[in-house]
Amino acid sequence: MALAALARHLPPSIAILWARAGDQRGSDLFYGNVTGPSAYAFNLTAGLDERRLTLDSTTAFSWGTRYADWGAGRSWMQSFALPFPVIDGVQFHHYLASAGADSIDPFVAGLQAARRGVFVHPPRAGANGAPHPLSRAEYGYQFDAQDYARLFDVPDRVERIGGAVASVEAADGRIAGVTMDDGRVVIADLYVDASGPEAQLLAALAGDRPSGRAIAIATSDLPADDQAPLRTVRVTSSGWESDTPLKGRTRRTVVGAVGEVAGTKATLGRRSLAWAGNCVGVGQAAGVVEPLTPAPMLLLERDIERLLALIPVTGGMAVEAAEYNRRFAEDYDHAALFQQAMFQAGGLPDGPYWQAARAEAVPERLERKLTMFERRGVLVAYDLEPFHPEDWLILHMGMGRRPARYDPLADRAERAQVTPFLSKMARTIEQGVATLPPARVYRAQLEQYLRKAAS
Repeated sequence: MALAALARHLPPSIAILWARAGDQRGSDLFYGNVTGPSAYAFNLTAGLDERRLTLDSTTAFSWGTRYADWGAGRSWMQSFALPFPVIDGVQFHHYLASAGADSIDPFVAGLQAARRGVFVHPPRAGANGAPHPLSRAEYGYQFDAQDYARLFDVPDRVERIGGAVASVEAADGRIAGVTMDDGRVVIADLYVDASGPEAQLLAALAGDRPSGRAIAIATSDLPADDQAPLRTVRVTSSGWESDTPLKGRTRRTVVGAVGEVAGTKATLGRRSLAWAGNCVGVGQAAGVVEPLTPAPMLLLERDIERLLALIPVTGGMAVEAAEYNRRFAEDYDHAALFQQAMFQAGGLPDGPYWQAARAEAVPERLERKLTMFERRGVLVAYDLEPFHPEDWLILHMGMGRRPARYDPLADRAERAQVTPFLSKMARTIEQGVATLPPARVYRAQLEQYLRKAAS
């Protein structure tokens, strides 16, 4: 993905060399099986359009993830959505609270579509130009890592280096050269480390390593072809498992404590520096994220986009490195807040995986998010978070958090007006979703249309 994006956006005067870092199929599993809605735009940046993704891969469309029996038997659908309406300066969920509504589910079109197993690309307008019930829905993708990766074509302008990286020579805080297993030494102005958790290049300059929980991951495939547009995550005594419908099969992923799950191992967490000297790490070379949410792919996309924006124009890279590291740290730490919020629930198992997850200190920023929502319904937001306020609202309410009080400005609207408005909104979404085709049927019709259009 990094090569495809760099090759399409750097000027021809910049030479790009690709040195292999070895087999990463195991560590790639930690990127998970779901993307967020941002994947559509990122893929276009890297030269991958949705037509090819649909016709040439097992990737399926996704409304989000259902978390089943996640503590005390609670289940909810973490759906993607555009911002909820703000009416007279008051956020939508305050009207729900003022009307005594116990759930946001009826008002999230993607969530309702996911429950029915139906899908269409969200239209922006309905009949007579009126908003369509799905106009505020967002979708991502459900994928198999190896299948997804091969879609990103590396242009011919990229020079492929034979063999694999054998050693890295560093001097004065910079990489002086990379030696391949055939003895060839590769020298560059800027090194981009995409070698996975081993960080073969970055580790030579940045001494620290991730120091979070150690987990293991394993996958298998189940025969199925409903292409349901949602991933399902379930709690297990040793961790959690997910089923992700793809075209022609369902990918099962099992995550748990090392020793309880036999699979690829990784240590969660980020490095203090993702860009050191003349080397910048992207994806897992800079930090490993548990694939409980779309966070791993969100952060990988952001790493590559950030690199494109900060490609140095001189040999001195200190300014670019400092800005890259600032944004990297904020992105990773803000995504970690959302991940950690998942474990702030009662009734979860007591195995080693769960004990280690709950033992992590709750950051002050997360404590503020939880407290302000529970006390006043305030959605605390930090700059440029990977997860947006609507993601947090669905998470809060899905996990059973309810504000003790709502914005008093919501009382300016009479109850006799609010209740019918909410009822109509929910009914419109329900009726609109009821007319949609099953995801598998829509995919087959879309493929037929795309092939006909290309002929």
